[in-house]
Amino acid sequence: MYVCLMRHGKAEKAHAGCADAERKLTDRGRCDVAAMAEFATNWWPSGKKAMEVSPYVRTKETAEIISRRLHCRNMHVNDALVSGDLSRLYRDVLSRRDADLLLLIGHSPYLENWSAEWTGTTLDFKTGGMALFDYDPYDGEVGTASLLFYIQPAAVRLLLKLQH
Repeated sequence: MYVCLMRHGKAEKAHAGCADAERKLTDRGRCDVAAMAEFATNWWPSGKKAMEVSPYVRTKETAEIISRRLHCRNMHVNDALVSGDLSRLYRDVLSRRDADLLLLIGHSPYLENWSAEWTGTTLDFKTGGMALFDYDPYDGEVGTASLLFYIQPAAVRLLLKLQH
């Protein structure tokens, strides 16, 4: 099973009158996520796909952009992606193995923490950053994984520019 961790795209700055959960993607955030989705078409595994997202607006917007490009329509909102509760996420989603690829769209520092828990390596998830893991749900209390790659929007913009 593959698990892809992705941090939401760049969001509006926090400001009075706007709850953190309601912050939306900026234009740059939408462009970065679209570039990440375009890049992902080069490696996106075939098979059954599922997507779990935090309930925050910026993660839902990120998921919508990704799902349009990658045709991943099986999306569920999961509070564990905003609380950082990996044990709950494991019970609710990861242990079921009902997808060949599971995309989890969430927040820092939880993505970094989960990467470290699974692999022993902490990644620095920039906004829009994405990491793909070969995940074994049967090893350890919350599974283990091998990191296949990590990439962030700045690198994807460069790679896409070089292709044209």
